[in-house]
Amino acid sequence: MRKFYAPASIGNFCVGFDSLGAAIAPIDGQLLGDVVSIEEAPRDQFSCVGKYAHKLPQEAQDNLAFQCLTHFRSHVKADMPSLSLTLEKRLPVGSGLGSSACSVVATFAALNAFAGTQLSQIQMIELMADFEAKVSGARHYDNITPCYLGGLQLTAELVPDRALALPVDPNWYIVVAYPGFALNTAKARAVLAPELKLGDSVAFAQRLSAFCALLQLHRFSEAVSLMQDSVAEPSRAQLIDGYSDAKLSLPELGASVVSISGAGPTLFALCPTLNAAQQCQSWLESNYLNEHGFSHICQLDSAGTRELV
Repeated sequence: MRKFYAPASIGNFCVGFDSLGAAIAPIDGQLLGDVVSIEEAPRDQFSCVGKYAHKLPQEAQDNLAFQCLTHFRSHVKADMPSLSLTLEKRLPVGSGLGSSACSVVATFAALNAFAGTQLSQIQMIELMADFEAKVSGARHYDNITPCYLGGLQLTAELVPDRALALPVDPNWYIVVAYPGFALNTAKARAVLAPELKLGDSVAFAQRLSAFCALLQLHRFSEAVSLMQDSVAEPSRAQLIDGYSDAKLSLPELGASVVSISGAGPTLFALCPTLNAAQQCQSWLESNYLNEHGFSHICQLDSAGTRELV
């Protein structure tokens, strides 16, 4: 049996709506993401297990991972041997941590390895984006790409190879806090303005381009100072109980940036030191999480999706 792990990710990464995504890894070594197991079997079999499996459809045909298997067999490798596929659902659905992307990416990575198809980076990302669109309603790459490749990625259809890796400060600590309730991605997109004014569009382009250029120059502090979300956060903040209090409180504890992870309700706090991250995590556990929530102090996951041994 072979197992493939796909890490959680932060879509948008504050300044890059639908264009930036970061894979994350808890510093304590926990696996924050989904695991797919695959092995040859007399006939195709699928099962979904794990802490959050009960939140997914009970019928295999309605599960994204099983749909990935069906699609792969029909459109990529018709003569692939029969197999047993198991999705271990370790991320909550509707968390803003790229939960659906984790399932899709881990599944396609497992299938590509099992079948020996050696698909290119673009082919893999496009397969994954097809299925992410089933959840979000459109082809968004900012969870898929970092989940697959790791690190902080500038990603879109017009980007060469669909992704450009950006350098990051190795001293960044990122606290992620899932409050314990889901927020439907489609609902979170529905509250956004259908279009931006010209001035807002220019400001967004300037901010994102300057942020990426400063990272390339390793001027990390200046890049962080530009991290502001004027596109999605103003509309989505009202959907997330407790977010406005966290936005006000965490900078006083040392957070350089506080923003929404993906469509929410998970938030992330970018901190310059471990001590600041620990203080922010303590506040979030006392003031932001319910009994179903969790928080982790993370750094960026540079490995992305990989086989577990």
